[in-house]
Amino acid sequence: MCNPVPFPSCLGKFLLLSVSVLALGMSQAASAQNCLQDDYGKNVQCTANDVRIAFATSPRGLDGTPLLSCSAGSTFSFVADFHVTTTATARENIGMYFATGGQGSALKGACADNIIAPLHKSANLNDTVWLGTSQYEELDLSTPTDTCGDISTSDNNQVITVEVPNVKCQAAAGTNQLALPNCTSWQQPGGTLLCVSPAPNYPWVPAAIPGSPSKCNCDSTFTVPIVVQTPSITVAKSCDTTLTTGSGNTTCDAGQEGGSVTYNLAISNASNFGGIAIDQICDSAYGNVFTVSGFPACPAGTNGTVTSTTCSALSIAASAIGTCSFTATQGENAAVKNIVSISGHGTSGGTPFGPIVSNQVTVTSTDAPSTATVTKSFNSNLQICATLRYNVDVKNTSGADENLTLNSLTDSAFGNIIPNTSSSVIGTTCAVPQSLPVGGADYTCTFDAQFCGAPTTIVTTQGKCTSGTCTVGKTGTCSADSDCNLTCTGIQHLNQVSASLTGDEVGDTVTMTPGSLTASECFTVSTQ
Repeated sequence: MCNPVPFPSCLGKFLLLSVSVLALGMSQAASAQNCLQDDYGKNVQCTANDVRIAFATSPRGLDGTPLLSCSAGSTFSFVADFHVTTTATARENIGMYFATGGQGSALKGACADNIIAPLHKSANLNDTVWLGTSQYEELDLSTPTDTCGDISTSDNNQVITVEVPNVKCQAAAGTNQLALPNCTSWQQPGGTLLCVSPAPNYPWVPAAIPGSPSKCNCDSTFTVPIVVQTPSITVAKSCDTTLTTGSGNTTCDAGQEGGSVTYNLAISNASNFGGIAIDQICDSAYGNVFTVSGFPACPAGTNGTVTSTTCSALSIAASAIGTCSFTATQGENAAVKNIVSISGHGTSGGTPFGPIVSNQVTVTSTDAPSTATVTKSFNSNLQICATLRYNVDVKNTSGADENLTLNSLTDSAFGNIIPNTSSSVIGTTCAVPQSLPVGGADYTCTFDAQFCGAPTTIVTTQGKCTSGTCTVGKTGTCSADSDCNLTCTGIQHLNQVSASLTGDEVGDTVTMTPGSLTASECFTVSTQ
């Protein structure tokens, strides 16, 4: 096996490898590449410290906007300015290797490989993002077509803008900063390879490898000022206790069907990056509890929907607990098991998190008896009827020589009693003609009649107040006649009975005084 170094016996293979790399059209935003030792092809010691990456500044997204944080465990890409220094007079064909797979060094595994390139636009990024360096220099005049940048003490602290794709968001030990282990490699004057990286993208090429196993430097503790947000959020759920400390009952009885169940939530924020904001709360049984505008919708619930909620875009400070509640209706004869899941973002940097799920809550209900109710009431047009028996007494009050004959009886409300022509008169003992001699007995008879009317409030006389006691009707003490009267719901009817009479002489005029009666019928309404 020949390594790509300028020995005559391997030159042909080196050229073939270079042609192969150029034909691939590699760009600086390519997928993961090899790390330093994998590219070199054999073990390295990296004992020299001639060139190193001192620190990184201005991390930003691929659109050029500042990038302050990432979510732990996620994979993302970024651009930053890396400050490269040397302790030597000159070193050439500088290679830079950044570990992207979360491994502890940039010797093996997945890396982003780079060179010091002239300032250039990236084919993959926003036009406002430029890569490379404005401090680009070529020190080896024996390789005038070389395009792999060099460094010298006279141009120390070169600022090289690099895109680092597909990095695992992982904090360096003891920090909350993004871990980015890296290695640098170089070649010394007099032992420099021709290193041509094609424009306009200037990718890493295999000629940018260590000049020997020691010509490299690795830093496994290097960090980039991107805060690794490690959400430490717990969600407690209960079904009958207002949560303030993150604990509560997880099994409840909703009683009979149709009972409302109030679920209480306590969201504890122990994250390492400060405050959080809640963007969505979903419930497995009832679907959406709360969602900010523009956030993807919650999956539909399996047992209905939320009927009311106090949950909103909660803002929860570090080491604090946010609480809210929501209410749903429990179905009959069921055991509903449900959890909530929350999603949100850090208020510093905006890194999203979630969904984070709660404990499970179980609410049971029984089957309520089937019942029905029939309600009855009086119609406003209701007519109440009563049947009364009326006594009729006809008396001859003429002088000593006048005999009278009773020819008919008529009622002002019911019409003729005899002869009976009224449908309201149900029956009668009255008959005509009847002789009424002077000094003779009264003629008495009865008739039954029905009268009707709408229910109203009536006052009936129930006796007089005498010596503090009602004389008839109502019992008990009284102080006035009104105390003995009865106010009730009922009907009242006034009617008069008149008689048609003739004397014992032709042409006699008989004067008659009709009999009047007011009938009151009270009733009690009882609806069952």
